[in-house]
Amino acid sequence: MNKYIIGIDGGGTKTLGVLFDIKGNELNRVELGFSNFSIDEHTAKTNIEKTIETLIKNLDQDRELFIQLGIAGYSKIKQSTEFVKSLEQKFNATVDLDSDAMIALYSVKQDQDVNVIMVIGGTGSVLMINNGNQANLIGGFGHLLGDEGSAYHLSIAALKKVIEEKESNQRLSPLSEKILKEINVFDYQEIKNYVYNRNKSEIAALSRFVAECAIENDEDAINLLIQEGRYLAKQTINAYHRLMSKEKIIIALRGGFLLNAPYVKETLIKDLNQSLKDFVIDMNPTEPVIGAYYLGFLKLSKG
Repeated sequence: MNKYIIGIDGGGTKTLGVLFDIKGNELNRVELGFSNFSIDEHTAKTNIEKTIETLIKNLDQDRELFIQLGIAGYSKIKQSTEFVKSLEQKFNATVDLDSDAMIALYSVKQDQDVNVIMVIGGTGSVLMINNGNQANLIGGFGHLLGDEGSAYHLSIAALKKVIEEKESNQRLSPLSEKILKEINVFDYQEIKNYVYNRNKSEIAALSRFVAECAIENDEDAINLLIQEGRYLAKQTINAYHRLMSKEKIIIALRGGFLLNAPYVKETLIKDLNQSLKDFVIDMNPTEPVIGAYYLGFLKLSKG
């Protein structure tokens, strides 16, 4: 009897499913619409089912199938056990449901005997650590309680700087003047309308303008970016100290803001080198769906 593993990476824009043989060779790949349960649970479930149906269409009935789901917003789903059971019955398979962050973690760990700290700095920020057989989050409290080391946090910090300068009766810095012009605001009080009438992603997009100013050697922009790198370094050091074992550690850097904004990853790595030892930096993202295969294989092998 042939054994197969399906890995599914479900997010807010797409659902990526890959059919693997037991050795990890990719046999088929399907991409459909979103499957983030926080957006629309019914549509998310439908897209997951359609993805699986397409992947197994040409498989023989005499097979063993393990389906590893890594879905954004999975904690929001109502009656998740019932959903998993319905998939198992419909597809004659063993199914397990985890977060998209978990499969991303295993895309780094794979089958290695290592501890992983995954540092994600994108629109928001979160750290995830593989601590023995457990996975724990550091940060990830969202923009109201945290998100330090992210594009959103940088944008808000830059806007707060404008407010601070105006309300302390200082002359606006060149960066603050450029920001007001960029967001088409003439009275600093209008910053409230700018922030409260836009979603998180729209506000985070201002970080690209701050990065451009830093590249042009604006000292205030550079300092704001350096500070975001230091926030991530502090959280990474906290994560390191929570590890049960300090040997064979991979610190994986992920997220467009962290990897692409100037000064952020350089500051993070510099601070880590000054505070920690015996770790390897990984800045080469592997598709999270690959992590779904490795996590599924681990569970399958444990029977």
